[in-house]
Amino acid sequence: MIRRIILNRLFQMIQVMVGISLITFTVISLSPGDPAEITLRATLGTESPPKEAVAILHKEMGLDDPWYVSYLKWISRVVHGDLGYSYQTKRSTIEEIRYALPTTFYLASLSLLFSAIIAIPLGIAAALRQNGPVDHLCRLTSIVCLSSPEYFIAIVFMLIGGIYLGIFPVAGTGGIEYFILPSLTLSVGLIAITARIMRTSMIETLEQDYIRTARAKGLNRRKIIQRHALKNALLPVIIYMGTQFGWLFGGAVTIESIFALPGLGRLLVNSVSSMDIMVMQGCMLTFAVIVVLINLFVDLVQFYLDPSVRAQGE
Repeated sequence: MIRRIILNRLFQMIQVMVGISLITFTVISLSPGDPAEITLRATLGTESPPKEAVAILHKEMGLDDPWYVSYLKWISRVVHGDLGYSYQTKRSTIEEIRYALPTTFYLASLSLLFSAIIAIPLGIAAALRQNGPVDHLCRLTSIVCLSSPEYFIAIVFMLIGGIYLGIFPVAGTGGIEYFILPSLTLSVGLIAITARIMRTSMIETLEQDYIRTARAKGLNRRKIIQRHALKNALLPVIIYMGTQFGWLFGGAVTIESIFALPGLGRLLVNSVSSMDIMVMQGCMLTFAVIVVLINLFVDLVQFYLDPSVRAQGE
């Protein structure tokens, strides 16, 4: 069963990588402007780069070749571990990604932690006090969080935490204090959905027969919740949050640009604006690999934690 899960995910990884690379090549080919000319403008600092230099860079970037020839050349390099180099910084794409990836991973991990700390207790409290003040607060929080765009939430956190209170820096990188506001901003949407899932799962668990039997035996309500209900109610929440960890990497594209964090999302945005083709393709491919690997990890966790999944495999 485990071997089948791993093989399926690896096969999906190949499909996703091919699909992402094709989409990226299509977008680049349909984009307005000349990538070689845009690169030389940024590098030379002039609006009219020499035509000879543009022609040389055209050939070097493979822009004169048909798109399928360029695509096959790039795939061949990727298979050999070569993602090319940045035409802006002259550094290898792998080096650029290696420098930016830890920032994005730290941001996503901290956002996941904030989501768990806030959403799980809120969902449990709402389930134990249905239609009470806490339950209404949980519903209101979910609606507000889901309906608010990330850039608006980021501005609110910047004004409150960074300017009015002056507790956290609003931009740049450094210690953990630079990640508090971006992580909270990125976790807002996940908090809203996770709290609702936790509430629903806890309510369904409390209505199970074994919970009623425990109550009939006179067990303490707190012991019933801690020893029996909570363990089973947390399973769908853990699975959901695991799958959303990959979504947090995608959400970092906006957050890193707003808070000026030198992560993978900001690297992708900069490469798109400057038409840095190799870096753009490398970032998209990295995001795809991360999502597939996270889904593989979640599948394995679900296999070990959920008896019904193991039973299906057997």
